[in-house]
Parts: sequence; C-alpha cells; structure tokens
Amino acid sequence: MLRVPSVFNIYFSPQALKAIRKANPEMRKRVHELAGILQTEPVPAKRYDVTKLSGGDGYFRIRLSRYRLQYFVDWKRKKIQVLNFGLRDEHTYD
Repeated sequence: MLRVPSVFNIYFSPQALKAIRKANPEMRKRVHELAGILQTEPVPAKRYDVTKLSGGDGYFRIRLSRYRLQYFVDWKRKKIQVLNFGLRDEHTYD
C-alpha cells in the first residue's frame, strides 16, 4: 500500500516575507527548500536544528546558520504560519 504524506499549507507573515526578501540569495534559496520540506514534515528534527518554543503547543524555531525562523503548526487544519525570520543577535532571546 502506497502511503501519501499529508501536505501542510504554509503562510508567511508580512514581517517574515519582508525579512526573507532582504536576505542574501543563498539564504532565500535555503528558506525556499525548507518551506518545501515543512509541507510534508512540519518538525524536521532530523534535518534541521528545531526547538520547541514555550508559549503553547505548536510553536517552533529552526536555526539556519545565523538566521532563525519561528513558526506555528496548526495540526488540525494542516497549516503552518511562519511568524518571524531574522538574524540572531544579542537581543534575539530577550
């Protein structure tokens, strides 16, 4: 029996889209590849440095070199909302 993975729809906040557009071409390519992976694997812990965030179920952070992508997974509706994308600095985790 062939098992087809369920597909999640991905939505980007305006702030995340703006930050992704400002990133260098290599990082934009990596984010695009990550979005493709998230559609079938919402928590790709084997491929990326993924951390579950406090503040409720479904909030995660993925580290892409010096950048961080924060997102929320709505498991029932099969939706992923990318909340934030940006460079890590001394104020990132305040």
